[in-house]
Amino acid sequence: MYWTTYFCLFVLVAFSVNAQNPDINTGTSYYALRFPDSGQASVTLPDSLSQALPASFSFEAWIMYPGTVAKGTPTTADGIYKTIVSRYAVRPDGTYHNMYADFNFQVQKTGNINFFMGSGLSPNFYGVIITPAFLPAGRWTHLAFSVHTPTGSANPNYATVYVDGVAFNSTWKTGNRQTRTDVPIHLGAYLNQDGDVKWWRGYMDEIRFWSAYRSTDEVKASMNVAISSKTQNLLAYYKCDSGAELKDETGNYDGQFVTGAGSVTYQLSGVKLGFNVQVGKQGKLNIELPGVGNKPFSYVISSVPDPTIGRLSFNGTIIFSDNVPFTLPGKTVTFEAAAVDQGNTTFYYYGTNADGREAGSTPVYVSIGGAACNPDSCGVCGGDNSTCSCLEVPYKGYDVVELERILLLYEIEQTMDLLHQVQIQLQQAQDALGSSSGANLDTDITTVQNFNSDCLDAFETDIDSFVDQLSDIPA
Repeated sequence: MYWTTYFCLFVLVAFSVNAQNPDINTGTSYYALRFPDSGQASVTLPDSLSQALPASFSFEAWIMYPGTVAKGTPTTADGIYKTIVSRYAVRPDGTYHNMYADFNFQVQKTGNINFFMGSGLSPNFYGVIITPAFLPAGRWTHLAFSVHTPTGSANPNYATVYVDGVAFNSTWKTGNRQTRTDVPIHLGAYLNQDGDVKWWRGYMDEIRFWSAYRSTDEVKASMNVAISSKTQNLLAYYKCDSGAELKDETGNYDGQFVTGAGSVTYQLSGVKLGFNVQVGKQGKLNIELPGVGNKPFSYVISSVPDPTIGRLSFNGTIIFSDNVPFTLPGKTVTFEAAAVDQGNTTFYYYGTNADGREAGSTPVYVSIGGAACNPDSCGVCGGDNSTCSCLEVPYKGYDVVELERILLLYEIEQTMDLLHQVQIQLQQAQDALGSSSGANLDTDITTVQNFNSDCLDAFETDIDSFVDQLSDIPA
């Protein structure tokens, strides 16, 4: 059915925006960094990390920007540039400019996510610039970028930005990368050519640096799950849970908090990270369910594993599918593996108290006999995004028909957002034409021509289709 593809995307939005109890967060992501709304605070990572960062590298983090209220609605389009991570230097003559920045990952004043690497040239300031999508306010979003550099080359050949696992690519355009291993990497700060520091003003969690380019599959495989500090190619890992310094789980690159008029604090995270466990054939494993809250809460099993792979129990009582939601007296549940040599399954749990339940449920990925669990976007080991439902129906009082109507309206909204991104890219292409030399004029003309009527007609067709389906739903 049409909805299978979009159920998980909708649930991410619904769970993040319509949180029922923000004072509980189960899973392995406990706290997050909270940068002040006024700016004036950041984290400086050690020079040794900058020196260790190879030519091909990746960065990822979960971020949430509460937004500035405009016309009664929070928005990220608040006229303020907001930096997530950067590496830049002031030149010996005291000048600084985007063209001299090694990299900057930010949310622009228009609310658009943006990544660039300076070229050292004027007026073509950027060797790479990618503006993939608009960042919604008040929603946890996974952002990443990855830079690929051929062996022996000083310049990357391409870079990729990932927004919730969706890739946006660009090749290296012009000039030379402004690599600076003698300056630190900054979380939440960047000095722009207008002389103003661009501060981050929201939340940041699960920050990871990798010593390699990462593909879409690699990003998606680990973005929603806890990982080991010994994971291959993991260079630095900041869980952002506590400490006078920002602790690196690899033990190598602790960061320093920089306090100005404001300060960075730890607050309860909204990131939902599942975790993996392994059990032997016909084995039993007591699983202590992680979680944290500002008030005491109970752990509730919301779904059970595949009974052909194993089952859950508590003090000898089997938890069947018709027993859920099942409230545990404590926070430990037992998984009993079936007589299978290998297999994967998933179960879910959440936290609740008198103030209500938390917005989402935490997945626990169970593997039998060492079988690798590669969860799909619905959290099913080995799933293909069509074998599960991320949503329990009815959801918040909405039945299937009402949810279909909401999903269609959401798809129309997303298509309009994509049209907005096309407008931005057209403007960038037109700007490039205005500053093109004879050497690259043909390339830039081709870029503009690629935005042809067929492309725009496709958007119109999509919207017409959504509207037709909307009219077919019973009132």
